[in-house]
Amino acid sequence: MTIRLSLALGLALSIGACNKKDANDNATPKPTDNAGTPKTEPAKPPEPKVEAPKPMTGAELAEQYKKCGQMLGDKKLDDFMKTCVADDYKSHMGDMEMKGDQLKGMFAAMQTAFPDMKFAPQLILVNGRNLFAVAIETGTSEGTLKMPPMPDLPATHKKMGDLFFHHLQFNDANKVSEEWGFEDMGTFMSQMGLAPKGAPPHRSADDAKPLEGAPIVAVAADDAKEKANIEATKKGHDAFNAHKPADLIAMMADDIVETDVAAPKDLKGKKEVEKGLKDFQTAFSDAKVTTDNTWAAGDYTVETGTFSGTNDHDMGPMKKTGKHVSVPYAEIFEYKAGKVSHIWRFHDSMTMAVQLGLAPPMGGPAPTGEAPKGEAPKGAPKAPKK
Repeated sequence: MTIRLSLALGLALSIGACNKKDANDNATPKPTDNAGTPKTEPAKPPEPKVEAPKPMTGAELAEQYKKCGQMLGDKKLDDFMKTCVADDYKSHMGDMEMKGDQLKGMFAAMQTAFPDMKFAPQLILVNGRNLFAVAIETGTSEGTLKMPPMPDLPATHKKMGDLFFHHLQFNDANKVSEEWGFEDMGTFMSQMGLAPKGAPPHRSADDAKPLEGAPIVAVAADDAKEKANIEATKKGHDAFNAHKPADLIAMMADDIVETDVAAPKDLKGKKEVEKGLKDFQTAFSDAKVTTDNTWAAGDYTVETGTFSGTNDHDMGPMKKTGKHVSVPYAEIFEYKAGKVSHIWRFHDSMTMAVQLGLAPPMGGPAPTGEAPKGEAPKGAPKAPKK
């Protein structure tokens, strides 16, 4: 503005007073304040870029699993759901399928019924985005357990302590998008003092003892050892289906331990394991397993599938029922020097008892006692993807 006024004044003096009018007429107009021009809003700063979380390594996923379990123990359900559970989460637990809000409701109900409930991981295996775990659940029944469609379970003031199997699939944001779980309801009902009359014995809550060095973590390396362990696991199940117990026992270490969550105690040593195997295959003469998937991580393999067979002979004090069963299961095998040193087997003995006609379904009508031959029972967990 100052420059423009100086130029106009110099021009007027050089022309003279006689030309004053013309000079005034032709003078450079004063600038206006641009009142009629729309004002431009200042540009907004760009939104800060929110980077997507990086997929965790196997070891980091194991730590995430422990961290999420601790949140449950601390009763931080909101933090647990926000940090650990994907928006599209779904689970397959026994004959139940749940979404995220149902999962939160289930944990809230369990924490009300078992105020001192703890979840202690014992074995954590990671293969890609798949995590498998064996955990001990403990607690004391001090409140009513409300879990529809099951009938309400009043407080029994008894302790529970059992092994739980987890298979979790993590998405790239490191949250669980899908879950498969196995827990023996027969053991739980027995520990609560609510097992049906004549039910076989189960483990006491005090039998749920931690593994030495727990939690043990193994992450898949996809090496020759793991591939050999997978082949050995498949070979063992082929021997089971062919009813060749000697071939199966030959694959085991002399000090083999078999932990079947539905059995009253572990079997230890080849002799005990062999006797249990022969008794079982006698009671179910057409027994076979159909596997879904097999994974490896370090010295361990994990397998999921379905056991099926017809109870056509007695097994100890249990008289034959002549009924066919089809029961989902998960197994973990530990290998040492090429031999199986420990087997963990997870299934629900209550599901089998219902199919055999030995127990009524929980919260349901009287049992038919039989699943269609060759089919998994209604509501059985769906086979997980690799």
